[in-house]
Amino acid sequence: MGATSLTRVRPSDRAWFYLVLMFIGLNAVDLGMTYRLVDLGAVELNPVMASALGAGWMWAIGLKGSITIGVAAGLWLGRRHRIVRQAGVAFVGIFAVLALYQLVNIWTI
Repeated sequence: MGATSLTRVRPSDRAWFYLVLMFIGLNAVDLGMTYRLVDLGAVELNPVMASALGAGWMWAIGLKGSITIGVAAGLWLGRRHRIVRQAGVAFVGIFAVLALYQLVNIWTI
């Protein structure tokens, strides 16, 4: 089942569960690569995460984890609504592109 079909038809709970897991996993990858990039001297561009990082990595992990779990719960609970399915597919796509961007930055620093 392609990403486009997830937004047009009601996906099975199993397919949507995997999409929500991808969202959570990509957020974890984002946090891990952000940690590595900051360790290499990069600057966090997201002002909310930059503020959390200023307070320490545990604050950043707590904030990122809380937001990720909250959004994942919303994606799961709202899975029957087309707008939620569209948002979920968009979120996974955005975080996949972000992970690729960060990976390229790690290689080039």
